[in-house]
Amino acid sequence: MVEKISSEQAYVNYVMGKLPESKKGAVHTMRKGDNLWNIAKKELNKKNATNQEISEYMLLIAKLNNLNTIEKMNNLRVNDKIYLPEAGTVQKMGNNTTENQTSAERSILQLKNIILTDQTIKVEKMYKGYEAKDDLYHVYNEYTYPETGFKSHKHPLMTFVMDKNTGNIKSITYNDQEKRLNTFSYDYVIDEKGQIVKNSHTDKKQKAGKIDKQELEGLHSELKKLTENSTYFY
Repeated sequence: MVEKISSEQAYVNYVMGKLPESKKGAVHTMRKGDNLWNIAKKELNKKNATNQEISEYMLLIAKLNNLNTIEKMNNLRVNDKIYLPEAGTVQKMGNNTTENQTSAERSILQLKNIILTDQTIKVEKMYKGYEAKDDLYHVYNEYTYPETGFKSHKHPLMTFVMDKNTGNIKSITYNDQEKRLNTFSYDYVIDEKGQIVKNSHTDKKQKAGKIDKQELEGLHSELKKLTENSTYFY
């Protein structure tokens, strides 16, 4: 019998499999308030590090310490000792991961990480549906704009269209996270096969990237879960 795992664990397994091997560097002793996320963010020492970069480095630390499940990562206690990757690993990761991706690809993976980790996510479903056979959903979170300090309680992340009959997600629209243009005039559209094009009202489709099948399936799985607690908008 094959043991079923959560979509979050499947994603962790997938990312860990892509990460480079690292030798053990400095030893870190866990303190009160520590977790792998804030340790990774501090060790990256990068002012504008994306959620994806922090997440990948966090999982690299976990991989180095044989913390290969979400439960093990969350069960670290004060005074536990973990190894950090040797110096120079951050640069190797940059050459192997995000630097080779388009802005559109990096943005959707950043948004996926937000959906996996942000406790303020909210989803609204259009009351009368989007066309006859589809449902339209908007995804929001709470966000504080660093330029002004303004906190939005309904900050748009993406929209997606779901087939009412099959429950399959047909398309996802979202913004370029590196431009910080968070409005409903989204920059990109991902189709059901993971192809990303620039969002346009013309028939001409300009390619912007692609996410692979496993990343797409994980994203679809998380979005379907969110629909279970969606509210209506008009």
